[in-house]
Amino acid sequence: MRRYRELLRIPGVGKLIAAVLLSRVSTSMLNLALLVAVTQRHGYANAGLLLMVYAVVNSIAGPMRGRQADRTAPHRVLLWLLAGHTVAWVGLLAGLFADAPVAVLCVAGAALGMTVPPAGPVVRGLWPTIVPAERLPTAYAFDAAVNTTTFLAGPMIAGGLLLVMPTTATVAVTGVVKLTGDLLIALAPALRRRKDPSPARRGFFGPLAHGRLRLLLGMIVLDTFTFGCLEVAAVAAASGTGTAGVFTSALALGAVVSGISYGARTWPGSPRAQLVALHAGSAVVLAMAGLADAALLVLVAATYTLYGLVNGPVETLQQMLVGDVTPEGQRIEAFAWVFSIMWAGFGIGTTVAGRLVSDGQPGGALYAAAVAQVVVAVVALRVGRRRLD
Repeated sequence: MRRYRELLRIPGVGKLIAAVLLSRVSTSMLNLALLVAVTQRHGYANAGLLLMVYAVVNSIAGPMRGRQADRTAPHRVLLWLLAGHTVAWVGLLAGLFADAPVAVLCVAGAALGMTVPPAGPVVRGLWPTIVPAERLPTAYAFDAAVNTTTFLAGPMIAGGLLLVMPTTATVAVTGVVKLTGDLLIALAPALRRRKDPSPARRGFFGPLAHGRLRLLLGMIVLDTFTFGCLEVAAVAAASGTGTAGVFTSALALGAVVSGISYGARTWPGSPRAQLVALHAGSAVVLAMAGLADAALLVLVAATYTLYGLVNGPVETLQQMLVGDVTPEGQRIEAFAWVFSIMWAGFGIGTTVAGRLVSDGQPGGALYAAAVAQVVVAVVALRVGRRRLD
């Protein structure tokens, strides 16, 4: 863990990571807390509608917020959006307390999605400016591990709060955590010391004008498509029971372990070669999982853990490549596109997988996920040879 100790000794990194933890864990808490709160008042369909409105607006607005943060001081953009986000949270909570109609809640959800401060893209775009080049893989590995850990811990924290307090109060706590984390990021000294990039060479398409970034975004879509398939496959393997959470937790645990291990040392081969090897290995694991007997739940959990162990470093590698292929004055927008495109890939994956499974029969979704991993490996091997090396 020497590299991580050295990373945390860099001035400002420890406080920044603590703020990132608060910001990201609240994001994963929100889905469960809001789903339960709205379901109790308006049913599952309307709860799903509200979450969809929030997610779609957030995804569409994300790159625009990132571009603005690139063009001006990021901490000022975060503070302005934080003010609007606070108002949106107050409106949503007021609607929940007053049992407002679904249409009113959807308007509040849209405002919430529109004003989300781009804390994640800002932090990922900041790493190359505050961390020495030789420590960047460790920083991105730690960032990815934090992301995966909060993805796992958020629903657990929200679930615990829902057991001891009313649903609206749980949503309120989630909002306080989110706003606190984003405020701490906005006030981080490392962010305020960031120099404004040169405004030169900014076109209408921004970072999307770079072919290498478009290639990476396409690969990320397929990776998040895979995660969507695995989410549905977990539910199918568990025959719709709560055991599905055990499978996704096993995947997250494997990913955290391998991601942290990746950042702790230097690995042989170029990032492109590593991506090819990791995706090829993931495809083999998923194909084997499709052939396995879904009735053996221990075996299903083992294959999910193995996939997490094999695939864990992928997010770190993708972050490194996105930061490397994008000019400094466009990095925040580039990472905002990553966040937005992940929503799209995950949604497509869950939609496709939902048509390929039935209770106790997750094989179709697992095979679809395996095919996606093969495609990424082939693209990285063939196209990436001239674009990612």
